[in-house]
Amino acid sequence: MASSTDPVDERRKQIVVAAADDNGVRMAFFSSLGAILDFQASWVELDAATRGWLNFTTRWNRWWLPDVAALGSIERQANAPTDVRFAASNGRVAPLDTDGFRRYLDIIEQHYRRDEAISRTLFPPDAASAEQSRPTAP
Repeated sequence: MASSTDPVDERRKQIVVAAADDNGVRMAFFSSLGAILDFQASWVELDAATRGWLNFTTRWNRWWLPDVAALGSIERQANAPTDVRFAASNGRVAPLDTDGFRRYLDIIEQHYRRDEAISRTLFPPDAASAEQSRPTAP
């Protein structure tokens, strides 16, 4: 990954992992509440109301994109995201390629899991496992 990430900022922004081309877009949204939304549509399918929502998400979320070409496709159809990170992936990720998109999601997840502060925030330890791993007195 070619980015630096402020752990405090991560708690406030929802993460959008997207792949786009001139035909359409695929996005996976990860909310701070743990919800995940996988959304895919052609640019033609996005009507005026949906484009308003898309413009909102490009302004207020952190976007991960596979390359500058994906950013260009989004910028031509909506607004360019204001907070963008680029993932080091093995080339272009087509929005309709589910297997490729999953591999791309894995790259983003690995980035967040490598940073201990972010990992603790995004993936807190389970209370039950913390109780089991507590040392016992001899």
